[in-house]
Amino acid sequence: MTRKEFIALEKALLPDLPGFAIKGPLMLIPPARQLLRGIHFDGSSFDKTSFYANALIMPLCVPTNHLSLLFARPIRQSSGADRWSIKEPNVIAEISAELKRQAVPFLARAKSLVYFVDVAKEFAGNPHTPKAIGFALARAGQFDQAIEVLGQLLGQVDLNIGWQSDIAVQAGALRAKLIANPIDAQQQLERWETETVHKLGLDAFRT
Repeated sequence: MTRKEFIALEKALLPDLPGFAIKGPLMLIPPARQLLRGIHFDGSSFDKTSFYANALIMPLCVPTNHLSLLFARPIRQSSGADRWSIKEPNVIAEISAELKRQAVPFLARAKSLVYFVDVAKEFAGNPHTPKAIGFALARAGQFDQAIEVLGQLLGQVDLNIGWQSDIAVQAGALRAKLIANPIDAQQQLERWETETVHKLGLDAFRT
């Protein structure tokens, strides 16, 4: 599906999803400040009319250049399938019902960074998860907990694996800053937050 087709789909869904806004293939809940909460639509390689939908949550203080599905839930049909087709005659009504049943409650759980941490704990098994939890706790002002989580993470990553070594460098630097000067660490997280919002093209949704 094209960007134009996704936007048309989202506009058709918008009346049933009050409080959401459209940004390309993303429907988000403004404001996009400390957290990004939304529904992301993505095309399928199966054919040009199929697509997927994921409810996602992102802590914006974690530096990134791209939208992440690390903390995302696929929106499934009532049959359990996760691939949708725009050709289906009742697709708008059906996906709208499933978005209200699956996506809205999931996104509502992460109403702040502290609540996000509880949700993120359900996505264990990836070093990116404790990194995001540690950063979110620090941004929320829970410095001691952030230091503890990041310290545990540093003991778990494999420094011989490039991407895990990168996680360790960034997590270790923030942890050291939290210990030395929590206010400086907070300011760094705020800068990363602003940069991430800008890189994702969400500046217009910060207020």
